[in-house]
Amino acid sequence: MRFPKLSHGAVAGGHPATVEAAAGILMEGGNAIDATLAAVCTSFMAEPALTGPAGGGFMLVCPRDRKPMLLDGFARMPSGTPENPELIPIPIDFGDTIQTFHIGQASVGTPSLMAMLFEAHARLGRMPIADALAPAISAARDGVRLNRLQASFLRLLTPILTHTREARRMYAPGEETLPEGALFRNSDWANVLEMLSLEGIEEMYHGDLARAIVTCCQPDGMLTMDDMNRTQVRIRKPLQLQAWQGDWMTNPPPAMGGLLVALGLDFLERRPLLNEDTWTQEIPLALRHIALLRAQGLDHAIHEPGIAQNILETHLNHGTRKTPVKWIPNNRHGSTTHLSITDAEGTSVAITTSNGEGSGIVVPGTGIHLNNMLGEEDINPGGFHRIPAGKELPSMMAPTIFFRHGRPSLILGSGGSNRLRSAILQVALRHVVLGDSIEKAVRFPRMHNEQDELDVEPGLLDEATLQSLERRGWRIRAWSESSVYFGGVHAIAIDSQGAVTAAGDPRRGGVAWVQ
Repeated sequence: MRFPKLSHGAVAGGHPATVEAAAGILMEGGNAIDATLAAVCTSFMAEPALTGPAGGGFMLVCPRDRKPMLLDGFARMPSGTPENPELIPIPIDFGDTIQTFHIGQASVGTPSLMAMLFEAHARLGRMPIADALAPAISAARDGVRLNRLQASFLRLLTPILTHTREARRMYAPGEETLPEGALFRNSDWANVLEMLSLEGIEEMYHGDLARAIVTCCQPDGMLTMDDMNRTQVRIRKPLQLQAWQGDWMTNPPPAMGGLLVALGLDFLERRPLLNEDTWTQEIPLALRHIALLRAQGLDHAIHEPGIAQNILETHLNHGTRKTPVKWIPNNRHGSTTHLSITDAEGTSVAITTSNGEGSGIVVPGTGIHLNNMLGEEDINPGGFHRIPAGKELPSMMAPTIFFRHGRPSLILGSGGSNRLRSAILQVALRHVVLGDSIEKAVRFPRMHNEQDELDVEPGLLDEATLQSLERRGWRIRAWSESSVYFGGVHAIAIDSQGAVTAAGDPRRGGVAWVQ
């Protein structure tokens, strides 16, 4: 099957500057890997409360003529054993609830994201790395104007972003965090990024920069030079599932999110016909099924060999069973962002990244805000500092690509912490199964469950459907407006004729570009 070629490619992401960086690289002749490097490093400036150079992430790459691969650059448990690995609790007021995050030296996990980006470029990039990083360096030096959403994230996280003098200098040079319309600049990071583009990534993990990062985590943190010197990136075979007349590839264990998305896809394919009339009844069943699976101990079994195959083979016929559900942490902010890219040659990338909420520690003279992955309840469900040294933290990130006839047909992923699985599942099914345009699928009202409570965006449930769900045991929480709570799916669709469309999720300021 021959498809018409794009002139340059397509991009869907969480901010205009992020997408413009990728688009510019594609128009200059770079490929999807070059564009990913430019866009993600620009997102550190455009989406500063959601991602950062000391964070982590996962990158699903499908080259046109090579096997797909999953690059795992997520945080791992460091090996240090300080006498007092104290986490600092920081309550954040969401208006309707207060949630406590944990920051400080003992919250910092391995900062593997930049290693992953450089590894991907070394394997598959086309442009010189200095050229690919040029848009991000310019963005850091010249600044990116904060839109309303990004400014609101900074304001929400004020207690974290002003915890230290260096952090205040970056995020709140006045009395408050930078407001909407302000330029967010980071000349220190521009200098570091320029240095890395010339000298290579080794400086960040073996040189003076690595030592500066480790020094900021002493004496009470767990990150050591041994942790920085170890291999930061693992190359994994994507989790693959045949369902809905195609092949799905997503993030494999020890990450959790991809497995939960795959389970939801497989569960619903085995149910009665999914259509517009049954949508509001079938989707809650699938969401409950995959939530129960996590509650029954998936967090603690995710590192077991063969866990994905075992789960998919043994848990598909119990979607309506009721069992006691343990409390699962629910990060209402979801400091995560996603980017989908395809280029003119057909190479596709889905990448999801995060810096947590940040540890409050900015490495002096570098502009690098260290992550707080070890202080995130969502990814430490067994308790803080319980995961063995060197083990991966169990992320919910799930960059996903759907193939038809051996070619990518849908490229997507989401931000949103525990809502990742429900957001990706619903957008994918509305596009692939119900035939919605990708724009409609992304914008369509969503549902998400925690225990027996079902959060529902407006415009989805009529009174009869609401009563039917309540009779099935659901406690419905109807939202008055669409919300960032329900994730941020940025997606690209390619139809059977090769026509490409893309959509950024308005819930998280998303935009798209196709040319």
